[in-house]
Amino acid sequence: MEKIIDRFDKYMVSKGLNDNKVTVQLGLSVGLLGKSRKIDRDLSKGAIEKILNFYSDIEEVWLLTGEGNMLKEDKKELPLDSQAGNDNISKALEIIKSQQESIAKLSDAALIHARNIEKLLENKQLPGTNHDRKAG
Repeated sequence: MEKIIDRFDKYMVSKGLNDNKVTVQLGLSVGLLGKSRKIDRDLSKGAIEKILNFYSDIEEVWLLTGEGNMLKEDKKELPLDSQAGNDNISKALEIIKSQQESIAKLSDAALIHARNIEKLLENKQLPGTNHDRKAG
């Protein structure tokens, strides 16, 4: 009977992984994979959880039971109702562009106001300064 470790070994071969790399990536105890291959042993629940969390393309049902495909189906294919999703993305991009334009205008206006304030402060004559004294 094929064990979970046997199926994971197939996955490792398909991905070019070795025990050392997997042990480091998953933070497993050194030797855990080798010990799991022994006759009356298999992967622990914790190790299986780490595998499924880290290697997100491995199909959980296949790893646990051997049924189905080793790898999850490519989710890059858009479902039939993807046009609605594309429309939402287009609308969101339009909103982002509009907001960026508004931010740029507000930034320009703030800069102009800051410069005007600086000019006012430069031209303001404070009491008790040399500018207030009459020549005499």
